[in-house]
Amino acid sequence: KMPAAVALPPMENQLPKMKKMSPEDQGCFMLLLENIHPHLRLAYPNGAKIMAGLAAWIVNKFMDADSVQEGVVTLLGTGELADHALNNVSAVAKADKYPGCMFALVSYIPVGDKVVQYQITAVVEYCCTEILALAGAVCEKLKDQEAWNNETREKYEDFPQIRPSDIKGAVAQDKELKDAFGALFKV
Repeated sequence: KMPAAVALPPMENQLPKMKKMSPEDQGCFMLLLENIHPHLRLAYPNGAKIMAGLAAWIVNKFMDADSVQEGVVTLLGTGELADHALNNVSAVAKADKYPGCMFALVSYIPVGDKVVQYQITAVVEYCCTEILALAGAVCEKLKDQEAWNNETREKYEDFPQIRPSDIKGAVAQDKELKDAFGALFKV
């Protein structure tokens, strides 16, 4: 009698996936936002978790691609977002260390080549920058947070905060972002 056939896992399960970022390393999204909108903060921990989830989603898309360029085109298409992302990829290709705010992300990218890690990180940072810049604009339009009227901002939570709804709203408002990330954010 023949033994029962053992089902092999689907090939997609063989691809390396990004491991979950630690809460400490998620701080890189907060740092990135403070460079874009110095008067705003990312709602913690929810906003940081959403950005880490976005980063993981982008990185995992790249694990399916044959090259960084193919990953950018698959993710962002061939418009302005893709052009800027590819410029950032070129800019970090010869870097000795990652030059951006999201250096904490580099070690989470499951490839052995530092240059490729830097290039994928540059794309993630660019996408996050675009989304956070728009989310800040969404947040500023609403101005329904008590923190907008607080002139004595001392602690992190005293600042107006970009909330998960602001991030989702930013993706929903921009056609290229919606095309790239609409499925992830369900907009």
